[in-house]
Amino acid sequence: VLYQWLQERGLLTELAHAETTDDAAWLESLGQFFDQLRKVEDLVGGSLPEIVQHLELFEAMGNEPVEVDDIWADRVNVLTIHKAKGLEFGMVFMVGLIQGRFPSNRRSDPIELPEALISDILPSGDYHLQEERRLFYVGMTRAKERLHLTAALHYGGKSIRKPSRFVLEALDLPAANLKPRQPSAVEKIERSAPQRPLPATSPKPTSSAAAPLRLDAHGADDYLTCPLKYKYSHVLRVPVMRHHLVIYGTAVHRAVEEYFRRKLAGAAMTEAELLTMLEREWRHEGFLSREHEEQRLEQARSLLRQFFARQQERPEDPGRIEEKFKFRLSPDVLVSGRFDRVDGEGAEAVIIDYKTSDVREQAQADRRARESFQLQLYALAWQNLFGTLPKRVELRFLESNLVGAAYPEAEDLVKTYEQLAEAAAGIRAGDFHAKPSEVACQRCAFQPICPFAYRPR
Repeated sequence: VLYQWLQERGLLTELAHAETTDDAAWLESLGQFFDQLRKVEDLVGGSLPEIVQHLELFEAMGNEPVEVDDIWADRVNVLTIHKAKGLEFGMVFMVGLIQGRFPSNRRSDPIELPEALISDILPSGDYHLQEERRLFYVGMTRAKERLHLTAALHYGGKSIRKPSRFVLEALDLPAANLKPRQPSAVEKIERSAPQRPLPATSPKPTSSAAAPLRLDAHGADDYLTCPLKYKYSHVLRVPVMRHHLVIYGTAVHRAVEEYFRRKLAGAAMTEAELLTMLEREWRHEGFLSREHEEQRLEQARSLLRQFFARQQERPEDPGRIEEKFKFRLSPDVLVSGRFDRVDGEGAEAVIIDYKTSDVREQAQADRRARESFQLQLYALAWQNLFGTLPKRVELRFLESNLVGAAYPEAEDLVKTYEQLAEAAAGIRAGDFHAKPSEVACQRCAFQPICPFAYRPR
């Protein structure tokens, strides 16, 4: 409803031409609002009164628009350790690590539960301290590259605070090595010195920048198809209504991914669990009607039942599932992505990508595999990471059970490298010109708002 309202009034078309940071901030806030709507729909369904009630609560909690200065800036995530569970960051700061705060002084629960009502076996020793130590470990392991453990001597008052015992345990240091010291008189005076203001941040750079440009297969393919499409999607982040084919394909893909992930971990997945995973990943968006959605959902169930039956008849053992990769195309361009599935290692590797497209002829399946920019990028990544070409790349079409195969050659990867370099150079230069074509524009989600879109007479 919101998307149609914005589109009918021309607001999306107007904002799609954003050139100022104010317009970009407007779009950023709008994009976040769409994300919130999708989260609410996942929780309460598509009933408009319930959604409005949740949005009123969201507004009452003090939702604020995006600050203009932060649109193009790198962001620092400030969150509790509980909220950080399952996440990873390149650099992590754990702060306030002093005795009495972490671990905190033990406090009794507001409502004590009788031991008879607790089904689990209560652990021996100081249960509170054990839980705090586990939480500290969770915080430390959120860091992928660098971890900072910090504390202060004073947090107000006269007492000098001691570092947390967990810091000493983590660094394997005796307590005597971290004795707090009193600040000198000079240090106390210097604390009162006026601080220089931080330099004003500039808007998004339009030319080369110190930070490397990050590219993935989706972004590079968008730019090569139409630079303006890349700008709409990856720079301005114009909200779009997701097509029902995307909803269908994503839900099926996630279910298949989870099936192989569980198998890789040695845990069998039943057909019922596979279908439950499908429904968990399903989104109620982009369908023509409720009947159309129910028809597509049943089609997805049927497809996964067939997939499950084939796996029971001829089990497959994948080597890698949804494994991340990254490599440097040049000193200032970093290419990243995920392998859907890889079987084998080194020169015997077979890189596999799953598709829900309805392809019924083997020649078409093979042609799609040969022409797939995504598969060629995967092959280039494999060569950069392991020093050898993969044995072959495949597209597995789940609808027809056809397998399209291609065998990457060195000259193919040279072309892929040149295409990535072309996309990176254009993005760095801020060249986002339109490349309208009949086929590309018909498939483009931004076709309704793009003034350059190809429209047949």
